[in-house]
Amino acid sequence: MRNITEKSTKTKLLIKKCHMCGQVVESAKEEQKCVSCGKSFLPLKYFDKIHRHSEAKYKELFSHISEIEEDDLVKGLYVIW
Repeated sequence: MRNITEKSTKTKLLIKKCHMCGQVVESAKEEQKCVSCGKSFLPLKYFDKIHRHSEAKYKELFSHISEIEEDDLVKGLYVIW
């Protein structure tokens, strides 16, 4: 019997569905706009970030997948795969 203790070396992906056009986007970082219709998105945990970093640039509020926990996701619009 083969020992199945190998760890997956695949990277995580953030999968988001646009709430306007339904386009599904996969990325390693939060998308700022829909690639199909151009609808702008707010970053995850926007209100926590904006109050903590009011002087930060808007683009810096979008997180990399390594900084996102499952509890941060909006159910039905995001999934970490």
